[in-house]
Amino acid sequence: MTQGTIGPAPLLACVLIGGKSSRMGQPKHLLNQAGSSWLERIVRTLSPFVDEVFLAGNGQIPEALTRLNRLADVCGVQGPLAGILAALRLRPDALWLVFACDLPAVHAEAVQWLIAEARLGGLAILPCLDSGRRVEPLFAAYSGECLPHLGKLAASGNWRLNQMRQVEGVRTPQIPAQFRQAWNNINTPAQLQRYLDESGASPVSAPILAHKPGETSIAGFTSSPETC
Repeated sequence: MTQGTIGPAPLLACVLIGGKSSRMGQPKHLLNQAGSSWLERIVRTLSPFVDEVFLAGNGQIPEALTRLNRLADVCGVQGPLAGILAALRLRPDALWLVFACDLPAVHAEAVQWLIAEARLGGLAILPCLDSGRRVEPLFAAYSGECLPHLGKLAASGNWRLNQMRQVEGVRTPQIPAQFRQAWNNINTPAQLQRYLDESGASPVSAPILAHKPGETSIAGFTSSPETC
């Protein structure tokens, strides 16, 4: 993704499932809502718009998603940066849409808006959450041109992705008001209850049964989770 018009770069998506969900107390991506896990709902929303969806991290996954390629986190890096680096290193030629797994309100129109912004150009698109300087790096778009900058973050040990907004060429467009709820990530039971109360969404129940990590398809080949 350059600062000019994008061309036919492949459009790929990466959903991050490597977090510990310690504040929620259970794996967020496996929470069951209306008969589907949050992860399945995100994958189902993304699939019509991208060439392929990848899962990054060693979290368990529903049996229905075992067909998806998985990416092992980059060794020596913690947090979402480990998964994003793995994705961009795999296909630096692609435009990557990156999603956290705790975005239950993601919908097609919000994804289309992000894609349209990404196609306008920029090293990355980190949508702005309000009129201030808060950006969301985990419902965002990244190009392979971000790799040197993300590599510097990884080497520094300061893995806060919102620092990318300071990089020249990174764009931070304002999220349209009607789409803003789609960027509402849920980290705690209290946030979950507030989301359900305010949105009127279907109740959320315990995590669904999942495929245990072991032999998993990582970037197109069968392997155990990466070890350093």
